[in-house]
Amino acid sequence: MRNAITAAEKLAMTLRGVLREFGLPGAIIQILSLQEVCSALFNKLKSSYLKFPSSKSEWEAIATEFAVKWQFPNCIDALDGKHITFRPSRTDGTFYYNYKGTNSIILLALVDANCKFIFVDVGYNGRSNDAGVFLQSKLSTVLQDQKEIPKAALIGNNRSVPYVVVGDDAFPLQVHLMKPYLYHTQCQEKQIFNRRLSRARHVVEHAFGILSNRFRVFLAPKNLDVATVEKIVLTCCTLHNYLIENGETYTDGSGNVETVNNNCPTGSNILYNPRKGEAENVRQKFLKYFNEEGKLDWIGNNFFYFY
Repeated sequence: MRNAITAAEKLAMTLRGVLREFGLPGAIIQILSLQEVCSALFNKLKSSYLKFPSSKSEWEAIATEFAVKWQFPNCIDALDGKHITFRPSRTDGTFYYNYKGTNSIILLALVDANCKFIFVDVGYNGRSNDAGVFLQSKLSTVLQDQKEIPKAALIGNNRSVPYVVVGDDAFPLQVHLMKPYLYHTQCQEKQIFNRRLSRARHVVEHAFGILSNRFRVFLAPKNLDVATVEKIVLTCCTLHNYLIENGETYTDGSGNVETVNNNCPTGSNILYNPRKGEAENVRQKFLKYFNEEGKLDWIGNNFFYFY
């Protein structure tokens, strides 16, 4: 019999395939058992490099970094979703078909001030929207219960506001989840709030960009089954944090992983928020702070921000 492929060779060839969009022959990838290698990497590294904050002091440390680096106080993370394209089997039909005209599953990610992933949830089909995925994830429960994170802190002129996650307008407005006002608003105060929120939220966009360019497998649809795609995504997110902590441009942070493989309902009532009035009050407090004692003169009308 020929010599078996060693663990080191499997690791090297799997990483090479992920980095180069599976440029290796398909037969070799199958022999290497991609799921096995990715599972081994993920299980070994996740406890050290993808840890969810376990204490209020860890959340407060993240909020301090957001306040110092991105001038958004009481912000504990940025939230967004990313479509991971792949080629499903014919038996799946249009189950994973999304509004962009491709087939995908969704990666929901929570990112700290240093572009590190601290929570990832992957597996929902591409037909679901970001808000629906968020409301079905365990992250939504954590923010609603308010047990795992600090409740509130003073900013500016003794304004008591809760710690919040920032997201784009696809997400529902909640007490602990801030979203922008309508982007075409003519109110200058709301425009300034949108710019400040976008300045903090851009870290999750950067994280997705770094992930896709570092691991080229994300730049093209993957001819793999859903379970394998999920393992690749989880492994790449973990390696992304590993590389940041070991000499990359960005530094430090914390995180944990939750994975779900469910179909997310898309009814209109899923966005119902019984505490919307309270959430709007919180947004108004941030708006007043950004336009009064927390105003930044260098963020003017020409400041670029993500929509």
